[in-house]
Amino acid sequence: FLDQYVVCSRDSRVSRGFLDGLPSLLASVHPSSDLVRAVEIVAWATLGNKISRPDLLARARRQYTGLLCSFQDLLHCCQLRAPTVEALVIAILLGLYEIVSSDEITQEQQKHVAHVRGVCALLLSPNSPFDLLSSTQLFQVANPLLIKRDLQVQDNRGVLCAPASNHAVHNLDSILIKCHPLFEHANTQLQDPLASFYELQKTLDRALAIELAFSQWGATQDVSWKADIVGFMSQQDAEASSCPFAWGGPVHAYFDIYVAAVMNTYRKTYLMLLDVLIRLASRMGGSIQTDNVIRWEKQAHILIYDIVASIPYHLTNNLHAYQQDILSLNSPPGVGRSVGGLLLLHPLFVLSTCSAVPQPIQNHALKCLAWIGQHMGIGQGMLMS
Repeated sequence: FLDQYVVCSRDSRVSRGFLDGLPSLLASVHPSSDLVRAVEIVAWATLGNKISRPDLLARARRQYTGLLCSFQDLLHCCQLRAPTVEALVIAILLGLYEIVSSDEITQEQQKHVAHVRGVCALLLSPNSPFDLLSSTQLFQVANPLLIKRDLQVQDNRGVLCAPASNHAVHNLDSILIKCHPLFEHANTQLQDPLASFYELQKTLDRALAIELAFSQWGATQDVSWKADIVGFMSQQDAEASSCPFAWGGPVHAYFDIYVAAVMNTYRKTYLMLLDVLIRLASRMGGSIQTDNVIRWEKQAHILIYDIVASIPYHLTNNLHAYQQDILSLNSPPGVGRSVGGLLLLHPLFVLSTCSAVPQPIQNHALKCLAWIGQHMGIGQGMLMS
C-alpha cells in the first residue's frame, strides 16, 4: 500500500503529498488495529485486481465487512470524545477500497454510493466529530495527515490551497465549492423547455463570475505549480505505438502527483463550467455572446489538452523513458503507481462525458480509464469506461 498510494511531500511549502503522514501513523498503532486492517484491504484489492487473484479480492471483502462493524464503534467513541485522525483516515481508506474494488454495476456498487454518502454525512453533519466547517485544519483533501498551518491561507482556510509562498493566490476550493450547486441548477434549467430568458441570464451571470475567478486563479499560480514540458510526440508515433494512453502533443511533468492532481482538478472543473456557459449561450441565442463563446471554446481547448498532456505523468513509472518506449515499439511503457491512476479518474471521466470535448479525445479518455482498471488495479476505472 505504501509503495502504491503514499506520496511524501518533498517541500511542504509547495505540496502536501498524498497521505504523507500515514507511515508514521501506522508505526504508532498495533498491527491488528483498524487502521492497519483498512490499509490491508486496499492493498489486497489493488493487487487482486492487478494479477487477477479472486482469493485476494475475497479476503479483502471479508475483512472489509468485519471492519465496518468495529469502525461504527470507533465513530461512536469519537462523538463522545475528541475526534481522532486515525478514525478519519480509516473512513478515507474505506472509501478508497470501494473505488478500487468496484468494477461492475451491481448491488456492491450501490453500497459504494451509500458508503460515500454516509462518509459525507459523517464529515459534514453539525454533530459530526469531523465537521469540515470548523475543522478544516484537520481534514485536507488529498492529505488528511499533513497538518501544517503554514500551508493555510490566513483568512480563507480550505482543503485545497496554494503554496504558502504565494499569498496572492486564492484557495481553489473557495471557487470549487460554488460550482456544484451552479452545475445542478444550470443542468436543470437547460432541460426545462419553459425556463425563461431572464432565468437563464441570471444563471449565466453566476457562471461568468465563477469563470472570472477560475481565469484569475490559473493566471496567478506559483511557478512551482506550473507544468514542465519534458517531451513531445507526434500523433503518428502515438497511433503507431501499442500504448493505449499515448497521444500526440506535449508531455507534461509536475513537482509531484499532488500538484498534478490539484491542477487537473482546476482544469476539469473549469472545463465543466465552460461547457455550461457554452450551452447556456446556445440556448439563449442571439449574437451578443458570439465573441465570448469563441473565447470559451479556445480556453476549453487549452484545458482539454493540458489534461491529456498530464496522462503519461500519472500512468507511467518512468516519464523520461516513456517517449523512447513509444518510439522503439518494442515494449509498452512501465506501469506507474496506483495513486496516479486514482487521482486521474475523474479528470478522465470529465473528458469522456463533457460535450465540449472532441469525440476522439472522449474515446481516448475511455481507453485510459479501462487501462487504469486493468493495469493499476483500480476497479472503478473499468466501471467508468
